[in-house]
Amino acid sequence: MGRNDPVAARVGEYYDDIGDFVELVGGNLHVGYWTGEDDDTPLLGALHRLTSMMEERLALRPGHRLLDVGCGVAEPAVRIAQRNEVTVVGVTVSGWQVAEADRRIIAAGLRGQVSVRLADAAALPFPDGSFDRVLAFDSLPNAEDKRRWTAEMFRVLRPGGRCVYSEYPRDPGTSEEELAVLKRYALFDPPIPDRVTAPAEEAGFTVVETLHCGDRVRRYYDLVLDKLARQRDALTALYGRERMEAFAADLRTSYGICRRRLGYVIVTCRKPGS
Repeated sequence: MGRNDPVAARVGEYYDDIGDFVELVGGNLHVGYWTGEDDDTPLLGALHRLTSMMEERLALRPGHRLLDVGCGVAEPAVRIAQRNEVTVVGVTVSGWQVAEADRRIIAAGLRGQVSVRLADAAALPFPDGSFDRVLAFDSLPNAEDKRRWTAEMFRVLRPGGRCVYSEYPRDPGTSEEELAVLKRYALFDPPIPDRVTAPAEEAGFTVVETLHCGDRVRRYYDLVLDKLARQRDALTALYGRERMEAFAADLRTSYGICRRRLGYVIVTCRKPGS
């Protein structure tokens, strides 16, 4: 299943439209992580650090098969595969992302070890128990029905397997207008903090760790906007003034709300069984 579902189609179209701008973040469609106020790690280094944190929680072993749900252009999948003797299968609802991911996988010399296909995370095209690990790295927030995603992630994971995902809980003071803006930019219904693990628990997962680190990722929004401003002329020359200005305006609006209102949580869970 690809984009038959209207919500999946909408999310796919959104990422198709902004696809070229992934170069701003080196293909990493997730936030970065800084250890504290005195941490001067550059943006790309902080993005890679968060990928490593997700990787560590997966506890990968040689021969494992990892499913990357909402894999973007496969930049995290490529980095994980380069450092582990594992097979990675990614899914996305963006046709542009599939093509760009294929290019990056081939350039990294990982053809056969990493693959990406067009598929809806709410109806994964894989048999029960076919993966040892599941990762949903900054993709679950794009789900209109998070329980369907986690139920599918639970289904395709083998008993005893690990699932790691990230989520953006909202501040209780977030207004309906702010939530509407976030939804327009493919972030559906950010949960309140005490509901972050609910979709996983309702699917049958046992939560192993919940790491709240909103204060460690918040710098990301300002750094991306700063980088966009520095590269504005070059990006305008590549993509046109109208498209560039629309993208910049949308990013300023959505990132302003994200910085003020959203936290960040990494959830590690396990499917019961041996």
